[in-house]
Parts: sequence; structure tokens; C-alpha cells
Amino acid sequence: MSQTIYFYTSDTGLLRHWQATFDHVEPVTHEWSHSSDSIAVVDSEYPDLPAWNNPIWSLRMAHQRVIVVNTNPSDEEGYTALLAGAAAYCHAAAPKELLQQVLNAVNSGEIWAGRSLVMRLLKAVNQLPTKTDPLIGLSEREREVAYLAARGLSNKEIARDLNITERTVKAHLSACFEKLNLSDRVQLALKVNGIS
Repeated sequence: MSQTIYFYTSDTGLLRHWQATFDHVEPVTHEWSHSSDSIAVVDSEYPDLPAWNNPIWSLRMAHQRVIVVNTNPSDEEGYTALLAGAAAYCHAAAPKELLQQVLNAVNSGEIWAGRSLVMRLLKAVNQLPTKTDPLIGLSEREREVAYLAARGLSNKEIARDLNITERTVKAHLSACFEKLNLSDRVQLALKVNGIS
């Protein structure tokens, strides 16, 4: 049996285009279908469609892959739809070959978007702040001691794990506190875990 595609649109011409392109395209007028083996195609100009930041989308998209389409697509709308969890964003009246590519990508668990939208997403990812190393400036051994101390190990346990003396552990911890401007193990644990 072929996969069912539920189409949410009020545009009959658009529905006919999708039905001519794929078998088993079903128009939907009211209820949301939650069949996990199906795909929902949502015309973003469908009347009374919730905003993409509405929590209802995360519920719907957790149970079903969603392709968002528009006859006048914009990168801004595509960006917000993909952030909401959509699996694809494309022109609603795209040629059959392109729609088949989109469907194949979504069925493979991939995300599909047009080139300009992909470039925008990549630019946004590249502008995310890079996570800095919380233990910058520590020697390799001081790092090992810091990570073990942050996990709650005692000096004796750290010494045993690293095959060093407790006195050496204390010296490394003192160096960690001084270099990182910390006063105790709690602050060290927070620092190691990127909380402070």
C-alpha cells in the first residue's frame, strides 16, 4: 500500500496538482491526522493555521512528518516553519520531479529546503557563539583532576584513579582554583559543566 499524504489546503488547483503528482493524496478539511506512517503537506495559506511558534506544531510534528508549502514561498516563513519542526519547505506548485525529491528526502528522515533558505540556515548556525573551553589555561593533568573533582570524587579517589599521591591532587586543585579564580569544588564543578 502506498503512503498517504494528507493535504491541508483550501486551494483546489493546488490539491489537483498534488493529486496528479502522487497517489494517495487526501484533502483534509478539519481534523489533524496523526498517522505516523503518513505525511502531512500544509499549505501555509490554509485558513486559521496556527502561527509556527504555537506549541501545537511540536505536538503534531512529533507524530507526523510535515512538509510546508506556499505558492509564494519566503525564506522567512521557511525558516520559522523549519524551526517549528517541519521536515521540508518548498514551493507548493513545484514540478513533479522536485516534489518527488522533497518527498524522498523527508521519507529518508532528512530535511529539505531550497538553496537560499539552506544558506540562511547555515549562516545562522555559523553565527552561534562558539562554546569556549571552561578550563582554558590548565595543564593536561590539572584538567584531569578538575574533571574528576567536578564529578564528586574525593582527593583519595582521584589519586587512586590517576595513580598519583593525594598531595599531588591537592597541589593540582590549588592550581586549578588559582588559575580559574575559583574558591571551592562547587565553583569548579559549575565551571567544568559550563554553568558559570
